Amino acid sequence: MESNGSLRRLKQALWAHREALEELEGALLELEESIDGSAPERAEEGRSLGLLSIPELCQELGMGKSWVYRRLRSGEIPSVKLGRSIKVKLADVEEYLEKHRYQPSDA
Repeated sequence: MESNGSLRRLKQALWAHREALEELEGALLELEESIDGSAPERAEEGRSLGLLSIPELCQELGMGKSWVYRRLRSGEIPSVKLGRSIKVKLADVEEYLEKHRYQPSDA
C-alpha cells in the first residue's frame, strides 16, 4: 500500500513544519517582548506583581519555548496579554505544577 506510506510521510512533514512554526512564533513573541520594553527594571516590577515573561517562565520550568507555548495555547497554563506581551501569574504556574505533581501508585 503505497498510499499508507505517503500518508505517513505527509503527516511527519506536517508535524515537522508545525514544530518549526511554533518555534518561529516563540522567537517572534520573544522579540516583540524585548522591543516592547522588557528591560530588567520592568522585569523586576513584573516579579513584584507575581508576573513572569515567557523567557522567565521557560527558565523557571526548565522547559523550551515550544513546550511552554503549547501549554499556554491550550489553556493548561493560564496567561494574560498586556499589550503585545504575554505574562503568566506565578500563582497560576504553582497551581499547574501542583496539579501535575507525580503521585506514585500504591501498587
